Amino acid sequence: MERKEKKMKFNKVDKATLEKAKEILEKAEDKSQAILEAVELINEAANKDLIERILKESANANAKAQNFNKLGLRQLSDEENKFYDALKTNVRQAIDGKQIDLIPTTIIDNTLVDVKKASDLLSLVSFAPSDVKKWLSASKTGTYAWGKLTDAVKGELNVAFESLNIELGKITAYLVLPKAIRDLSNPFVDKYFTAILAETVNDGLEYAFLLGTGVEQPIGVFRKINEVETNGEHKMKTKNSKLTEFTPKGLAPVKIQLSHDGKRAIPSLALVCNPNDEAAYVDPALYVQALAGGYVQVSKDKIRTIPTANCPKGQAGLFIDKPDYYTMGLSAIQVKEYDQTKAMDDADVIIAKAYGNGRAVDDDVCFYFDPTKLVEYVPKYFQTNAQTQATE
Repeated sequence: MERKEKKMKFNKVDKATLEKAKEILEKAEDKSQAILEAVELINEAANKDLIERILKESANANAKAQNFNKLGLRQLSDEENKFYDALKTNVRQAIDGKQIDLIPTTIIDNTLVDVKKASDLLSLVSFAPSDVKKWLSASKTGTYAWGKLTDAVKGELNVAFESLNIELGKITAYLVLPKAIRDLSNPFVDKYFTAILAETVNDGLEYAFLLGTGVEQPIGVFRKINEVETNGEHKMKTKNSKLTEFTPKGLAPVKIQLSHDGKRAIPSLALVCNPNDEAAYVDPALYVQALAGGYVQVSKDKIRTIPTANCPKGQAGLFIDKPDYYTMGLSAIQVKEYDQTKAMDDADVIIAKAYGNGRAVDDDVCFYFDPTKLVEYVPKYFQTNAQTQATE
């Protein structure tokens, strides 16, 4: 049987190819290399149709992937396709009341990536994976020790761990899914669904990051982590009113706090405020017109301003411009059809309940201050009079 298969294989190869293979074997000085070349030549000829088909399929796949990327579409998993098939057919079919994590976790993670891209404020947040219910938030203390190479370890990097229950809070969002979207393929439904979901939860996540009370919601950075009111809400921090300018002297208290007693480096700063306060107080204090034209920051340290309507007027915060010090997570998103909708023949309203939590590693993460105390920067000019005296 083996010989017959080999004979059939060679029968697929034309005579010219066999003659060329024979010539390679006869003329080659390196016989082992020649055998490899001859086998490769015969194999390519025998499987010509198969190779061409695979190359064509590969080219089509690459072209499709390129189109997907251009359109901002994703290649969906079987689980995601199953969810969208059910969602398009009947919202209720996508729901199993016995579960909480009804939306595939990959869709949640992808949505949070979109949220973070769209929100400058949430670039300061590290999102925990959606398939975890508990998350450890850690802050390094920077302990070290020197010793001989043969010595036992005398010091270790101490880390203060805090457990974050991602299932603690719940944010409710209302999504409108036009029936026309159901006629599209699942990747387009995914693009629409995640975009609307991201837009809907964005404000809730921004508010939670800044002002979350800690009662069935994250603890905001404007609040104290370990101090609560009688109603269980975490106490608001006291606004610092002494920050009036962005000079090295003015920013010294800010950098001392954010560095957490010198344990954290500060490559750059992020300033979060209300858009009105940015225009009235932050910009006049932070920018000055250059002699060559245009405006430049007066601060020695690079400061990125993040205006957001979710920050109340009269409140602002300065942060290390990294997402390392605040963790937020959504463990699941539960969806169900809103059955109170009337006269909406062309759309379905879906209630999405996202379960999550968040908190900073410590209270030093945010320097909470009153932006109305900032004063306009007035440049100082120094004039030197050089007097020359003639000498004889």
